[in-house]
Amino acid sequence: MLDRIQLKRQAKAITRSARVSAYLFTLLYLAIANALQLLDTYMSGSMVRYIQMYMPEMPVPEFLMRVSNIPGTVTLFVSVMVMLLVAVLNAGCVLYHLGVRRGEEMGFTTLFDGFAFVGKVILLDLAVTVSIWLWSMLFVIPGIIAAYRLRFAVYNLCENPEIGVMEAMSLSTLQTNGHKMDLFVLDLTFLGWQLLCVLTLGIMNIWVAPYVLQTNVGYFQQLKQMKGVGWFPPQDDGGSSGAKDPYDPEF
Repeated sequence: MLDRIQLKRQAKAITRSARVSAYLFTLLYLAIANALQLLDTYMSGSMVRYIQMYMPEMPVPEFLMRVSNIPGTVTLFVSVMVMLLVAVLNAGCVLYHLGVRRGEEMGFTTLFDGFAFVGKVILLDLAVTVSIWLWSMLFVIPGIIAAYRLRFAVYNLCENPEIGVMEAMSLSTLQTNGHKMDLFVLDLTFLGWQLLCVLTLGIMNIWVAPYVLQTNVGYFQQLKQMKGVGWFPPQDDGGSSGAKDPYDPEF
């Protein structure tokens, strides 16, 4: 078991010391992600249905009614594109926090760096989503376990975009083996903060989200060191780097 208290203290210190404000970076991410979600909600007609169901006495604005004339294929396309774009932005957030932990200056444009390997990001997001969904078909618990098993798949891909989607998932499976309950407990320690985010209509996410993500990055890095599984940066002595083979007999 890793020291959660120490991890969280370290995450706070690293987040605050970021050369480019982690809070402004998160604000940029939330602004774009929420704008995309709002577009999806508008195109799907959800706003109209909400007004008609819960506020029937209120006239529906004309600009909202226009979506009823939009073909279903168009709204489906928009929904899929929004989902994929958010996945790429999420990868950008991971790239930012990985770099901050290394002591690097990560600019605001890092949010869009996931587009450099957008194909793999999208394929990984789809593979993880399908995997969790299939396990959830058996029961809720297997789906939750699958989510924790694949928790660090995108972290592995962001650290080393040269690896494949399945390898990123396999590395995450090995890294989280024996630590899923620890991760679950770690998530429970953030419940109070998450509730505060809900009560403030998401505003507190500007400060809470980078803290949570940086804590997870710290957990990920410590698991890599403990198990020797994952990508490691080049050594100063000229040693080789790269992902250790998890199937090496010496592991």
